[in-house]
Amino acid sequence: VWASSNAPPVKSLYHPLVPDRILDTRYGTGAPTAKLGPGASMDLQVTGRGGVPSTGVAAVVLNVTVTEPSAASHLTAWPTGSPLPVASNLNYVAGQTVPNLVVAKVGSGGKVSLRNNSGQTHVIADVVGWYGQ
Repeated sequence: VWASSNAPPVKSLYHPLVPDRILDTRYGTGAPTAKLGPGASMDLQVTGRGGVPSTGVAAVVLNVTVTEPSAASHLTAWPTGSPLPVASNLNYVAGQTVPNLVVAKVGSGGKVSLRNNSGQTHVIADVVGWYGQ
């Protein structure tokens, strides 16, 4: 067993939550009732919702699902106010329903941005936890 008094402090503890749906474009939960179009982005308010505190949140853990996509595409999640990254979080083909666990840093105004690359798709997000600052 090794121990050191110089160990770095723990800054960001994980706080699990009972899953709570904070976005469902099929029913207008957290966004208008409409598919996310090609090249379209939306900013999802994540702080102060679904058990996530309004302040002191560094990142959220989401189960993001796309359903009824009209074309092969990918979805990207990233902190609102930051540049769009060159990586995707979900990849799918037309007609497929695909979920994926996403850990996203919280951006401006306590939001996470979501972008659909091609075609149109419904997007669902359940918050399942968060990391403190």
